[in-house]
Amino acid sequence: MATGPLTAAEVRALLQHRWGASYDVHLIQRQRRIYLQIMWGYLEQLSFPLDEPAYLAHLAAAVETINQMGKGNAVRTWLRTTTDRPRLGKALSLPLA
Repeated sequence: MATGPLTAAEVRALLQHRWGASYDVHLIQRQRRIYLQIMWGYLEQLSFPLDEPAYLAHLAAAVETINQMGKGNAVRTWLRTTTDRPRLGKALSLPLA
């Protein structure tokens, strides 16, 4: 089991292992709360707006913020254990702060 800071490569591997795709990840702020959202779009989709380098840069930026918040282990655990999955029009949300 990994410990220490979360990495973009680890998050991508967790997403691919869990759901078979490199899902889009966003950090959203609503009413002074911050959420990690796993969106329904994924890199392997023909209509996905980012290419692989842009996706990896976007993922790395989100992971850096997660690590700065000290939430790397919480995200790691959630990605391994959540029983839900992203579906069209429904993102998964993890409250971070």
